Amino acid sequence: MLSCDTFALTKKYFRENENCLAKNSDRPLGEAQPLSFFPGGEHEEGEMLTCTHLTIPQAKKTYTVLGSRPYWIWGFEMGVNEMGLMIGNEAQGSRCEEETEEGLLGMDLLRLALERTATAREGVLLIGKLLQQYGQNANASQLFDRRYENSFLLIDRESIWLMETAGRNWAAREIHDWAAISNCYSIGTDYDLCSDDMEEFVRGKRWLRPQEPIDFAKAFTQPAVRQERSIPRWRRMQKLIAAQAGPLDFGAVSAVLRDHHEDEILAPRWGAAAGTFISVCMHASTWDGSQTAASLIAHWDQDLGPVSWYAPSIPCCSVYLPIYWTGKTPASMERAQSVYSPDSLWWAAQRLAMLISVDEERFGMKAQNALRAMEEKIRREAEDIQEEARKMLKNQGREETFALLNQFMEKKTAQTLSLFTALSDEISSAIETDGGLYGIRKEFLEDYARKTGLKL
Repeated sequence: MLSCDTFALTKKYFRENENCLAKNSDRPLGEAQPLSFFPGGEHEEGEMLTCTHLTIPQAKKTYTVLGSRPYWIWGFEMGVNEMGLMIGNEAQGSRCEEETEEGLLGMDLLRLALERTATAREGVLLIGKLLQQYGQNANASQLFDRRYENSFLLIDRESIWLMETAGRNWAAREIHDWAAISNCYSIGTDYDLCSDDMEEFVRGKRWLRPQEPIDFAKAFTQPAVRQERSIPRWRRMQKLIAAQAGPLDFGAVSAVLRDHHEDEILAPRWGAAAGTFISVCMHASTWDGSQTAASLIAHWDQDLGPVSWYAPSIPCCSVYLPIYWTGKTPASMERAQSVYSPDSLWWAAQRLAMLISVDEERFGMKAQNALRAMEEKIRREAEDIQEEARKMLKNQGREETFALLNQFMEKKTAQTLSLFTALSDEISSAIETDGGLYGIRKEFLEDYARKTGLKL
């Protein structure tokens, strides 16, 4: 995997005055990514847990978690737990030799930290422990052999930690303002914690001069295509966040996640959807590339608990929908497998994104205007529902409040699914009138539709 972009904001940099996680999960083409709750609980002594490739001992207690994950993988690309811990990860590639046995995926490590820890620092230490015990060399793709190491942004109600790993080595530093990460190491000599033998390992490899301070990124970075593709995105996120005059609101956060280097030298050629360049909001043009599969914005709310906004598929062609901590997500949000299904929110969003990409100049503006209008309407209504929910929590209790929030989530998700479908059908009809697919992505889209059953 050659892409993914994540950033975290402390309270003073986010308009809600709470720490915030924002991530675009970029994954292989056609890999649906549902969003689901998984309940925590108490577990018996000796109980085992089956992760993606490994089975390991279960913890005595686990927290309830909400996560966005590739449909075939146990772990999460990004998620939240009931204590307000939020984590997103990034694929990395180091100079360390690959291990010969399958380990835990970075996504598995992420979910394990959410299930087993309450704070960002605890999550760092648990991931470090599991990494030392099991390693992380495992295939993370069904299309190709894709193995990688990981970086993590861990955010709780009071603190943010950045953790970067290389083989079984790791370093971490606490973030006091904001941080943006991509598929390139960014921790230098400024780490606060590290694995016990990390410095000895680096000195033994002679990856730095004998007396040179240990710079994690300089020591472990493997020159590769991943670096070429990630550093422009990493710098772009930093530029967009730093350019804000004050705390970022939802619009500013979502704009970063939808960015395509607009108005810069790397501006889209034939539109972003043509997939001809690398951006934070990723559009693929070949089967060995990556494409944004889901986007998540999450923060803690003092009354409602964790509040998340989930956009299925590519965020510039999608709508961010609210998810409240009720233990239930709309059925169409959880319904996402290997082939197209019209009652799947993810596949409906993916179909629309692919159809827009046939001719973005012709179809993009109208569709995206409708999507942004829907999103803005949902945001306004969500503010009213949240205020009503706060009052109900004080006067009527959790059951009635959760019923209200679940009804709202179901209604807005159903309306969005209908909008995705209507816009897709309209574009599909126009293409049919023209005699079928055409343009720069014609062969790619025909192949994509054959392999996934997507209706174009």
